Amino acid sequence: MRRNLIIAAATVCAISFSTAFAGEMADACIAKLEAEGRDTSGCTCLEDAVMESATLQEEFQTLGAIEDPAERYAAASDEAKAAMDSCTR
Repeated sequence: MRRNLIIAAATVCAISFSTAFAGEMADACIAKLEAEGRDTSGCTCLEDAVMESATLQEEFQTLGAIEDPAERYAAASDEAKAAMDSCTR
């Protein structure tokens, strides 16, 4: 669960600051997690999952307004949580 929150935080940061283009979201996720000394292996997977759905893209932009990672994860839809969960080990 903690890893999901970290990936969610990095992903939401990436999406909330700019329109997500292929690779940019994953790059921002990787940079954030590397800076924290965390595993980055789920970043590309999560970007792929989010970029497949305009609904998820919009949701992650909305979730970006929630600063607390635990609160942000709790506020995510089942679809968003499933995307985050499927990309973590």
